Amino acid sequence: PGFAGWLEAERRDGEAQFVPPEEQEALATLAEPGWQADPGRTETVRRPLVRAAATYLTRAKNGRGRPLDPVARFHLGNGARLERLNFLGDTSAKGLRQSHGVMVNYCYDLDEIERNHEAYAEKGEVIASSAVRKLVRSDLPARDLAPAT
Repeated sequence: PGFAGWLEAERRDGEAQFVPPEEQEALATLAEPGWQADPGRTETVRRPLVRAAATYLTRAKNGRGRPLDPVARFHLGNGARLERLNFLGDTSAKGLRQSHGVMVNYCYDLDEIERNHEAYAEKGEVIASSAVRKLVRSDLPARDLAPAT
């Protein structure tokens, strides 16, 4: 629910650390009314928006070293892994306002819940699928992001 606010702050910051300038330029489309209904504009923002969401969920941390997103903290703390990001998965007014329509799927694998919970609780690791890990910018430090097994 905090992704859109975080992204706006990241875009306003002259020294943004998570979203590179070329992607910030494409993401300016998000300020245009109705962008989600225009195929050309949706393709402009698809990749940078999903990459920014993956970065937000895996790298943007609060003062306690946990993900900024409260829903992520809940699911990761309960042993889920960050499984998939769905571009325009929620195009309701609330979904667009809170997350620019990006929806997240978490997976609870019964064989991995305890291990995932311990990695998160003890080390703050975000367990993520390979698909999500591939979306995160490669020039960011790999700490706190663990592969799903």
